[in-house]
Amino acid sequence: MPDRFPPSVLIRKLRTALDRADAPGRGEHLLVAVSGGPDSTALLAGLALVAPERGLRLTAAHARHALRGAESEADAARVRALAGELGVRVVERDAPVRAGAGLEARARRARYRALGALASDAGATWVVTGHTRDDQVETVLLRLARGAGRRGLGGMRPVRGRLFRPLLDVTRADVRRFLAERGLDFAIDRTNADLGPARNRMRRLVVPLLEAEFNPQLGAAVAGLAERVRDEDDFLDAEARTRAAAFIAGATLRVAVAAEPPALARRIVRDWLARGARRAPGALHVERVLALARGRARGAVAVPGPARVRRERDVLVRRAGRAATPAPFTVPIAPGGTVEHPAGVWRLVLSVPRPRRAGEDRPSDADHALFDADRLAAALVVRSPATGDRIRLLAGGTRKLQDVLVDAKIPREARSETPVLVAGGDILWVAGLARGRGAALGPATARIVEGVVVRRTKDA
Repeated sequence: MPDRFPPSVLIRKLRTALDRADAPGRGEHLLVAVSGGPDSTALLAGLALVAPERGLRLTAAHARHALRGAESEADAARVRALAGELGVRVVERDAPVRAGAGLEARARRARYRALGALASDAGATWVVTGHTRDDQVETVLLRLARGAGRRGLGGMRPVRGRLFRPLLDVTRADVRRFLAERGLDFAIDRTNADLGPARNRMRRLVVPLLEAEFNPQLGAAVAGLAERVRDEDDFLDAEARTRAAAFIAGATLRVAVAAEPPALARRIVRDWLARGARRAPGALHVERVLALARGRARGAVAVPGPARVRRERDVLVRRAGRAATPAPFTVPIAPGGTVEHPAGVWRLVLSVPRPRRAGEDRPSDADHALFDADRLAAALVVRSPATGDRIRLLAGGTRKLQDVLVDAKIPREARSETPVLVAGGDILWVAGLARGRGAALGPATARIVEGVVVRRTKDA
């Protein structure tokens, strides 16, 4: 229906937001979050005006935290009255939180959970909130004070998934003017006067000081900065995604990523760490992983997951848990048989006995071993390394198996995965690393059993 009031800045900017390519389109169903405060009241009233011309369907949603007793009930009643006046269906859901530390963040999480559930129940494709430019300025300044990077300094995005914030270019002054022109009532949340929460201090103390002492147009300047940073961040993310394919293979990341421009390297590492993690990695996690890649740090880096990252030769490997949990294994094997590591790290195969070929004295590489089939013990076992293991070397002498693993630069937590072929108490072969003296080929050897270890590829 036509607007009978004077042209409104809020309505003009609301229409501009709906013109975005990624904004809700004709025929879509919007769940509009309404607390009863000025911003959400103006949002619902503005959308009720422009929705018919855009073919949008609206449902008002109210999440009840029940923190302020009778005032909370009054807010809910006000939302019902406003929705009824505008001819919009309203749905409600409890989102209880307890008073205490971190209340603001906990209430926000509870609110979005409730809104998500209400959207599903209502069949809405979008959740719409009334965040304004002033909220954006406070968000950016708070993140700046806490040391956020480019992604954080981009502030709130107008569209994130199915969350739509169409008032990010609208000021609180625009909101109040719109409400005053239409005589719309709204609630005042008295907790906004509490200087305990950091956002309230930013809103009531820091922003007015910055506007008075440094820049009267602070809001426009900070909001404009956030928009430019978002655009640049999107560009860098796209570049990082393109480059990531050269470095990421499953749970591994090539240490060569450290040679990329830092802006790209950080993004590649961050996105790799974020895969499968329940919590997003922070800047400190990224920098510590890059230090591993550059060789400036050793050991394991704890990352969200919970997981840890270690350097293994030319790759970084992410493993579950904060510490290694060795899983010993012992599996019998016979010529013609195959043994696989319980976690699929490798597969060890012994061939059936075959005639020795002319000039066949040594294997082609360390992943192959040759045994005299007629001197090979009947009872063979593939097991993990054990404390006190020693190997009688084919070239003579003995060595501690631990020293063999260290010299081969096998990472400490990967050593328990090494396959050891044993006959009785004699180590015949540390697969891929060292050949023992048992069942060695000699001039009289007529038949051979060939051993092969096949390791899982990095991108398997």
